[in-house]
This record gives sequence, structure tokens and C-alpha cells, in this order.
Amino acid sequence: MENRSWRQPVTNWFRGWNQLWVEGEPDRLFDWVLNGEADWVQRERDRWSRVREQQRKRELKPIKGETRIRVIREEKRAEDVEMQLVIHQRFLYKQLDQLGEQEEVQGYRLRLTESGEGWSISQCQLDEEMDTDVDQLWTYYQPPEESRLTQGRYNRMRAVQYAETWWNGANPRYQKMSDDCTNFISQCIHAGGIPMDFSGRRDRGWWYRGSWENWSYSWTVAHGLENYLSSGGAMGAQQVHSPQDLELGDIICYDWDGDGRWQHNTIVTAFDPMGMPLVNAHTVNSRHRYWDYRDSHAWTPRVKYRFYHLQG
Repeated sequence: MENRSWRQPVTNWFRGWNQLWVEGEPDRLFDWVLNGEADWVQRERDRWSRVREQQRKRELKPIKGETRIRVIREEKRAEDVEMQLVIHQRFLYKQLDQLGEQEEVQGYRLRLTESGEGWSISQCQLDEEMDTDVDQLWTYYQPPEESRLTQGRYNRMRAVQYAETWWNGANPRYQKMSDDCTNFISQCIHAGGIPMDFSGRRDRGWWYRGSWENWSYSWTVAHGLENYLSSGGAMGAQQVHSPQDLELGDIICYDWDGDGRWQHNTIVTAFDPMGMPLVNAHTVNSRHRYWDYRDSHAWTPRVKYRFYHLQG
């Protein structure tokens, strides 16, 4: 059997995140990289600095980090190895004497290079197009009755139930998109009893008909959904000024670059003891993530947020 010694630095790297989450000492983590000055390494250092800043701001006491690693593909060449992995992380913490948890599932592409000192990680980048969903065929979900979809009242708990059921899976009733964040949010809203706004035109309304590309842009594209929410739409959405103004089942939109192009959406599924929203999302499958996403690889200092309260 081939000695796959290159896997050890990968295990040390990702499980080192658990220790970093609890202890906040990043230097040992980067012992496993080939070039500590590489751009991707600096971005990772910056991200972990934001994680620690977020922990201080929220007055978190980190308790434990858990990481599960699943190898999707690995290819050994002359002096390096290419790998694709799915990483499932669960972080436990205490905040104002209450226990909390956050989960994320992300796909990564890694390159490892062999030198005289053994194997080191020469590249690690997020792979948002990788299918990281688990098999959810065992999961029970009761779809809303058609009669409920005409009552004009948003059932927040049903929307949250859907978001909790499918945060790390794909409902086979819907087509899975490569960039699935808005498709998932639309499903959550619809599960809460908001009827589709069918127009027959992809640039109008908010609807899904199931066959290839037979859906509105607002159903699957982050910028399209934000535009639809800003008009009120079938949800009776109202923009509010602060995350504290949101309720369960409300929506947050993200413009990472601050250029007016909205790129991500999340749904509020819980609140922390300070009254701040925790959200679920797809693309990077996330459960009970802190709303501002400062721990995300996508976050930039130019980020803008919009907060939408849905009235139904």
C-alpha cells in the first residue's frame, strides 16, 4: 500500500484550526505551509485575526472545535499532490453563560509539495463549486400545504425549520445550483408560506417551475433577490436599519466589495444572548453563523449589508 505521508500536514492544518479557535495562537498553524509569506497564507492570517476580533466583540469563551475531513480526490505527481477535501467544522462556545455552536461545511483544493523536510502545503483555497452536501434522503420535511400559500402570512418557524433541515443538504424537489445561496433562501421563504410570484419572464417576479433554467433570476441570483426584496415583492419585505431589527426568518443581503452588486444572502435562524442574528446559508453551507461573516474568506472591509424584514 502506498505511503500517503502527505496527508499528515493536511490533518495537522485543519485540526490546528480547532486549537486556534480555542487558544488563538496562529503561529504553530502555519508551520505546515511551504511559504509563510505567500498571499493565500497572509489572507488566512488576516481571517483568523478577524475571528479573534469577533470573539472578543461577542464576549465569547471558545470551548471546543471539531473538524471532520473527507478526501474527495487526490492525485500524486512527481513532486506534489493535488487534493480536494470536504471539511465539516463545529465550534462550541459559551456566551453570557449560555452554550452556543456554529457549523460550516466547505470544499477546499490543496497542493502539497515535497522538500527535504517532508511534505508542506503550498496552496489552500476554498472551492465553492464543490458539492459538499450530505445525503439527506433520510430527513423528513413536511412541505407547506397549498392552501397555506394563499393566506398571505409568513410562518417564520416553518421557514426556520426548513433552513435547519436543509442547511447542509439539497432538497431533491429543487435543482441544486453551483452557487446555491439564493436558491436555498428562496426555498426557505417559500417553505414559510410565501406564494411564488409567477410572471413567465425570468426578469420579473419570484418563481420556480422546476425544469432547466425555468425560474426567475430573483429565485437563484443574489442581486436579483435583493432587487426583488427592495420592491417589497410577495413577501412584503421592508428594509430595516439594524440587524437588531430582524426577526427569525428575515433575510440579510451581502455586497462583499461595496460596489452595489449583491453577492450573497442568508436567513436568520437564531439569536445569540446579546440579541444579534445567527444565520444559515448555502454555497459555504453554514448553520448558526454570526451574521456579519467577518470569519468568511469572502469578507472585505468594503462590505455592505442590507436587512430585510418579511411581513408576508
